[in-house]
Amino acid sequence: MHIARHGEAVNRRQMFIGITGLLLAVIGLMALWFPVYLDQYDAYGIKVTCGSGWRSNLTQALYADGNDNTQALVTRCDTALLVRRAWAIPSVALGWLLVTGFLVMWVHNDQHQGQSYPGYRA
Repeated sequence: MHIARHGEAVNRRQMFIGITGLLLAVIGLMALWFPVYLDQYDAYGIKVTCGSGWRSNLTQALYADGNDNTQALVTRCDTALLVRRAWAIPSVALGWLLVTGFLVMWVHNDQHQGQSYPGYRA
């Protein structure tokens, strides 16, 4: 099946690659944007947040309960941020590569289709 519009043709595989790449990139960017929480609460009953995938904010983890446990919370926050970034950044990169591949295939097919039309001049 081809989706044709003004001489442009995109087959199902190319469309699947483009949509998959877009979804991977959006999911990865959203994962970097949303905050990272620990499964622990501070002295006021608020869930300990570590920041987001873009930047870390370890203030709440540092002053969570005032005990000697604060360094452990900071270490757990660092680990949680590392895990979030470890899958989110590659997913954005892979999504970007798939979308770029989709666009290259689209332009490549458009050029080949244009050459087959009568009166085509490069």
